[in-house]
Amino acid sequence: MRKKTNEEKEKKQREEALNLHRQLKAHGLVMFDGVAVDFHRNRPAVIFDPKTETLSVVAREDLPRFIVEQGIRRVLIDAMFPKRSPIIAELLRHEIEVYVLRRPTAVSGFKAMVQRRYKDVQIPQKNDFVDAVCLIYTWPKFHRKIDLRYVECWQAMCEWRQAYALYVKVLQELNASSNPEKLPVALDEGKLIETARSFVETMERYFPDIKRAFEEVRIPPDDIIAQALCAEVVLETYNISKISDVLEKAGIRYSPTPPKKKEGAEGGSEDGSKPKYIHDGKLLFAVTQLTVKLYHLNPRRRKDQKKIKWKAPKLLRRIWRCSRELLVTKEDGRVGEALGVSGPSHKGGLRRLNPVLLGALQKQGNLIRTGASKALNTRPY
Repeated sequence: MRKKTNEEKEKKQREEALNLHRQLKAHGLVMFDGVAVDFHRNRPAVIFDPKTETLSVVAREDLPRFIVEQGIRRVLIDAMFPKRSPIIAELLRHEIEVYVLRRPTAVSGFKAMVQRRYKDVQIPQKNDFVDAVCLIYTWPKFHRKIDLRYVECWQAMCEWRQAYALYVKVLQELNASSNPEKLPVALDEGKLIETARSFVETMERYFPDIKRAFEEVRIPPDDIIAQALCAEVVLETYNISKISDVLEKAGIRYSPTPPKKKEGAEGGSEDGSKPKYIHDGKLLFAVTQLTVKLYHLNPRRRKDQKKIKWKAPKLLRRIWRCSRELLVTKEDGRVGEALGVSGPSHKGGLRRLNPVLLGALQKQGNLIRTGASKALNTRPY
């Protein structure tokens, strides 16, 4: 009985999604030239092909085979997950063009635009089929083409980020405890260094000249943790064409008085409150960590906090400038561009620092406790 009910519900959702597609198509909205894949962490993927007007639910392990058998040559994916990177890599090995959304709010922003501009179009309640249909209509400026080298490096970076974040958290708990010997946790610097070295070697394999970036910011050859942090910044920013977008992405720069958004516009809110400022917190964390390491600063000291506020943007500029000179690709599209929000470009120089940076520094400063750190040649704040 429950299975029959679920089948009826799924059939209704498919019909609603296809009806939405026909309404949007009737208004002449531009579609992505290919298929849309709505990825999920634990559920099967939903594939929408606008040419045949079909919605297919495919298990993640069968996705490459399904796409190859259907003769599909271009794929648009809503988001990348570490568990899904082998699937994306397999698609690229079959010479299938893969695009990923640059902005995670692009689908919701498109829905808001449709509701605001086309009063005769009613978007059904959110579900996987509706999201797949809306994904195919997202604006081309939010589509980023990726290649195999970026996917391989991104997967290694995710492993490094997870290991480093876990190491920092365990260190924080140990330093905060009055009796750390009784805690059922322990630090393993060897595994952390091994993960960092694996990530750096992956970057050097695909981007051999990244060593020049390490030399540019004066990272010691034996400091593998600093090299991994620098490689992380390079991978996240190397194909962003404007430094203003890089600073915006890291949350270091923003307009003091953001322009008012129309009701229902992307990034706005229904109650008229101030739109939430979106930035890449992991990139900001990596930049501040690297700044603290290279200049031997203490985020808990107010004097050093001021130094970090003006040294971090300068360091980010130097890494970005060097990575643009060394790693810019000649392939078509936005190959290897960072995930997340790169932010809109603004004319003019650096207006003022985002309070997000100060908040991040204060948060990292809380990681420092009494007692010397046991990390190798670094302060793992």
